[in-house]
Amino acid sequence: MRIAVVAPLAAGSSFAHAINSVKMAEGFARLGHDVEIVCRTSETGSVAPELLRDQYGLRSAVGWLQLPYDVGDQRAFTFRAVARVLRTAADFVYARHYRAPLWTSRFRVPTVVETHAHPDNRARAYLRMMRGTRHRSFRAVVTISRVLADHYVGLGVPPEKLLVLPDAVDVELFRRPSVLPPSPLRGEGPHVVYAGHLYDYKGIPTVLEAARKMPQVRFHFVGGWPDDVARQQSRAAALGLENVEFYGLVSHGEVPPFLWHADLLLLPPSQHHPSARWTSPLKLGEYLASETPVLVTDIPALRAWVTDEHVWWVPPDDAQRLAERITEVLGEKEAKRRRVQAARELAERFSYRERARRVLQAAMPSRSDTGASYAMPSRSGKAA
Repeated sequence: MRIAVVAPLAAGSSFAHAINSVKMAEGFARLGHDVEIVCRTSETGSVAPELLRDQYGLRSAVGWLQLPYDVGDQRAFTFRAVARVLRTAADFVYARHYRAPLWTSRFRVPTVVETHAHPDNRARAYLRMMRGTRHRSFRAVVTISRVLADHYVGLGVPPEKLLVLPDAVDVELFRRPSVLPPSPLRGEGPHVVYAGHLYDYKGIPTVLEAARKMPQVRFHFVGGWPDDVARQQSRAAALGLENVEFYGLVSHGEVPPFLWHADLLLLPPSQHHPSARWTSPLKLGEYLASETPVLVTDIPALRAWVTDEHVWWVPPDDAQRLAERITEVLGEKEAKRRRVQAARELAERFSYRERARRVLQAAMPSRSDTGASYAMPSRSGKAA
């Protein structure tokens, strides 16, 4: 089947939505489909497919159509993207866009959109798209939380067209190899690693406060835009920290060794941000697949996808308790082995291949493969 993944991401982007879109394309390709990503060039022009392959850690062939970056006018991007879909006679469209899926469904191309739009989003194109999901060829809306799904029903999405799936993981990329490559971590351990953006609501200030209480442990921050890295480095300097390392942005394909060589991985979102009710971080699946112990803050969104069987929990926004829990987890042995094994098994169910399969089962049941699927969250947020 010929599949078009339509998303106005800039080729090479490190934003989570860009990684998700590219990896979903590869998930469809791993199911044996012919896939093309319809996106934009980078600000400096087209990016060679081999560079994109390395940056995103792609192992399956996907095509790229990079429309000119100056199509910042979403209507222009929509026109060109839809024209490409029709010209190539795509059998199915998977979109991270508000306008294109309306038109592809109207042209009777089976269409699915993924959106993580927050409840306060009042953009006209977004609201129009939600109403347009009633069209017969608009097969499904994929999102990451039952909280968001319930909100979308209020905007006009038929409940039977909603599919709630966590963000996925490229298991082949993040699975721990039998022989590890050299460690990219600096300094002496034990090593505690956070991989992701360095926004304050991700819990970074709390981690830095915990680091101040644990001078014997080295904390590593992998990722972050330059301005965010500079801000958190300044905060670390003000706290007098000598046990923290910042690596800045690295390509998606370069992240796994940082996780494999860690003694503990942190996922510390704050409870004081609305997304604590619905976030599904990309790094959760990546952490689970790496076979490294994972410590996460106890927020509703994460409780929807993992349990005590897979991770350790810590109250959010509490540096003292975070320091204590890090010490406790680093000291455990038998519990580590059990949870790491359970986490690895769960990561297999969170793979992009299985996520893509689940989407096609819902949208194109007569043309998709069968196989394992997710345990869907109930309206209470628990895994069903």
